[in-house]
Amino acid sequence: MTHELTQILQKAKTMRRGELKAQIFGLGHAGTELAKRVAVIAAYFSLRNKQIIEALETQDIEKAIDAAAKAAYLQGRIDDPLHLLAAVDNTNNLYLSTTGATGNKPAKTPGKLGDVDFPLSAPSAKNKAAELSGITQVGFTILKKDVPSGDAKQVASGTKKCNLLSSVNGQGFGQTQAELAGAHEILGGYITIKDTNTEIDVTAHNKAHTVESGKHESWTAAHAAIMVSPKHTTTPYINETGEIHSRSDMTKVLQAVYSAKPQISGTDLENKVIEIFQGKEAKKLQEYEDAVNQVTIPAGVAGLETDQTLAAVNDEDKLIAIRAFYEQQVGAAYGKMVATISEASNKQTATAPADCGKKLKKVYCKESDGCKWNSTDKSEGDFCKRKGEDEQKAQGAGQAAKEEGKKCSEKKKQENFKSPDCKWDGKNAKIPVLL
Repeated sequence: MTHELTQILQKAKTMRRGELKAQIFGLGHAGTELAKRVAVIAAYFSLRNKQIIEALETQDIEKAIDAAAKAAYLQGRIDDPLHLLAAVDNTNNLYLSTTGATGNKPAKTPGKLGDVDFPLSAPSAKNKAAELSGITQVGFTILKKDVPSGDAKQVASGTKKCNLLSSVNGQGFGQTQAELAGAHEILGGYITIKDTNTEIDVTAHNKAHTVESGKHESWTAAHAAIMVSPKHTTTPYINETGEIHSRSDMTKVLQAVYSAKPQISGTDLENKVIEIFQGKEAKKLQEYEDAVNQVTIPAGVAGLETDQTLAAVNDEDKLIAIRAFYEQQVGAAYGKMVATISEASNKQTATAPADCGKKLKKVYCKESDGCKWNSTDKSEGDFCKRKGEDEQKAQGAGQAAKEEGKKCSEKKKQENFKSPDCKWDGKNAKIPVLL
């Protein structure tokens, strides 16, 4: 169980590191198509990490604790009788031995009781590679099969009988006056000592994990808890495989990023994956991972003493510091770009004439823009003109009239006056408006 939790936490860390490395890679390619791709991948790794942590927090840590508690209780039920039986100092301890009525006493050794695999000591928490190979879905496969024939489990009487496994008669541990009132389980119910002078019962190896009313309940409870305890090879801890668009978590990310209604799915989803990743095959993600791992982080960034590739940087704190460094670089570059664009825009605005004629409401016709509203009672309409435009028109009209007047005045005789734009005033030809 310790091994499984360790493996699961390693997977969560891998997803978190993948998210950070994707973000660093994206900052280094800001403004490119690659940035779009890595943004999706970073979100994918983030979702995977979140699901692992949530599964542990909401159910699997509790399941792991429950399995450990029930297994520890069962081990306690097993250990004491085993130590007692192994300490019997005569030739009559035939417990779990198949040597028969004349067999030798089995000796308790590390990991063994006689010739039977049965560790007595708790495994070290540091032994992360330990596996529950003797406890599977079909039961406790580590247990020795029962041998029902003859007196293989226990000698009925005589000097070879193990008196600790009998409570009756002169050869039992209870003698006649203190025999058991009823059958009694030891080793958590694996062995049942009878209240008669008969052979012990041993639970079948393929029955200890099943429910049999009132029997071997600690074995059954431990097995059930162990079977539902978290395993790194099950969902949501196991890695997704297959084509990119077929991965359920990638689908969730794409539906969140491209929040269309109805949600993107089917062929549209497949086409979006092809657009982003230039293909839909799983190898496209591997190509991305290879590209990320080859990125070189220069010495000095995040305290790195030498240039290192991202593949070599797996400390989360350093990855966060590297990301912060590149965020500052991109932020500074973006700030300069915005300032340059703003400066250019201000220059263009200052030199370009205001398009006053398009301002059809008085509230938008501002003198600061070089415009003037030419109506005293209207607040809407075609009254916004460039300042000085009317004066220029009036000046132009006056100049034109002056020129025309000059032309008319040159006609000194009425008989020479033929222009339709002039009128004879009795002495000279003049423009009608000046009469």
